[in-house]
Amino acid sequence: MSKPQIKAFYLCVKNMDRAVGFYEWLFARPVDKKDERMSLFEFENFSFLLFDPKKDQEKVVWGNNAIINIQVEDLEKYLKKIKQKKLKIVLPKQKINQYSLFQFKDTEGNVVEVYEVV
Repeated sequence: MSKPQIKAFYLCVKNMDRAVGFYEWLFARPVDKKDERMSLFEFENFSFLLFDPKKDQEKVVWGNNAIINIQVEDLEKYLKKIKQKKLKIVLPKQKINQYSLFQFKDTEGNVVEVYEVV
């Protein structure tokens, strides 16, 4: 039996156009597939999906129950980018073990952590 593998992450959003625009800006690349229900960013071995639960009449409890982690090569560049967009920093830049990181809220209220290995 093979080991479980995480191949995708679904992120609930309140406004698909706003969320897609934000993640295209953050990832500096266009979305691979977009519609009003679900939009997809394909990475090497991972799919990042934005999902609008209203389209399926699903009820979602919004809150801080998952944190997206994005590894980058230049943390300062991303911190500057987030500050320029005036997004709320919820965890200021800090060093934890071999990681330098910060957390912010995206346009949909989700917490995102950006980190680099130092």
